[in-house]
Amino acid sequence: MIRLRTSVPCVRHFPAGSTPLLLALLVLLCIIYVFNVLPSRTLSANSDSLEDERQPNFQAPANFANVRVHKPQEIIEDEHVRKTENLKETKRLPQRVAMGPCPPVYGKVTVFVAMIKSSYERFYHVAQDSLKCYLKSVNYTLLLVDLDSDERVNKECGHTQLFFKKHCAAAAYLRDTDWMLVLDADTGVVNPNHCIEEWIDPRADLVFYERFFNWEIASGNYLVKNTPWATKFLKKWADWQYEQPSNWNGADNGVLQIHVLQSVMPEARNEIKICDQVWHKGTGYDTYMAYVTCCKLALGATRLWPGKVRLLRRAHGWVRDGYLSGDKWCQRDFMLHGWKLNQTEIQGWQSPYKQMFKVEECGSGESGWHWREDYRVSEDEIRKSLANFEKGAGANFPKEARIHPYLSEGDIGDCWPHCDDFV
Repeated sequence: MIRLRTSVPCVRHFPAGSTPLLLALLVLLCIIYVFNVLPSRTLSANSDSLEDERQPNFQAPANFANVRVHKPQEIIEDEHVRKTENLKETKRLPQRVAMGPCPPVYGKVTVFVAMIKSSYERFYHVAQDSLKCYLKSVNYTLLLVDLDSDERVNKECGHTQLFFKKHCAAAAYLRDTDWMLVLDADTGVVNPNHCIEEWIDPRADLVFYERFFNWEIASGNYLVKNTPWATKFLKKWADWQYEQPSNWNGADNGVLQIHVLQSVMPEARNEIKICDQVWHKGTGYDTYMAYVTCCKLALGATRLWPGKVRLLRRAHGWVRDGYLSGDKWCQRDFMLHGWKLNQTEIQGWQSPYKQMFKVEECGSGESGWHWREDYRVSEDEIRKSLANFEKGAGANFPKEARIHPYLSEGDIGDCWPHCDDFV
């Protein structure tokens, strides 16, 4: 006899003395139960239910001029919807080991540094020589672009403000590579035992990080993928030179906050309008930070908008400000920002290096790297430095910036009853 172990009530036992007709009726009821009731219970308990599949985590594509409302059939074809299917497949690559090779798993990587020759020669030798020493040990391409004299840039970028012209120049050269690491000239390599690919997220077209002391999305250093969307983002960012408010606005860094918000959440029209109003009221750094707070609150806790932007938390990018730890570093660090001097020990500043680089010595292992040993510290010591600085940054955050935009500006008075029409 076959014993059935099941939770189906009707087959746990048959009543003793059941007639054949009654038994047949019970069997029929069991068949109906198994094929109709159980499947619905199974689906409702499964996180990958049909209802979940029916409502994909869809991000509307950015349109920089107007918000376009999708028709139902268009949602299926949206490239950003398709990219959400691979969200769980990507993990950060492991750290480079013993100055070994950096495999081109994401294709050709170009390091892009925009500069003006006169200031480049006066201020950035330490940072740039450390970068050149690092690049001799890897297969990346260095692109050093003079914004004043570069032929391609002058042909494609008519911008007069250098910060904005830099992003147009990056867009102009993006087509020659697969990924581009855009760096400020005062960003140097402190620990060459890393690959740029460690911070590339193939789920996004641009990778930004937050500045540690004020939570801004940093504009000076970023990763960008060669895609039409990313190219358009950079060009529009540059063209903000002609649209930026005339008050204290933060230049390209200020523009970036609302540009990201518009690009990844174009349907958030009310929030964008409120933050823009706060931005235009800025009279100095403290009131400008109210605008940064507004944009950060509007973006919320999301860190990845597939096919668009990845936003890294403070101190989790490939670079951080050196002064946060007195230019000391640990194995997790890669680059430090803020090196604006031509000597390793000058004007009271001691760099992490005992002497200037001789780039011809670089390329094999740690050859050419002359660190001050007391500047190489443990991960725990860096964590403590960051934690202490974090407490101070929070305590000293400007009072004018401690706002909630919905309380100070309102969010439905100007648009009711149509505030949700574009969601």
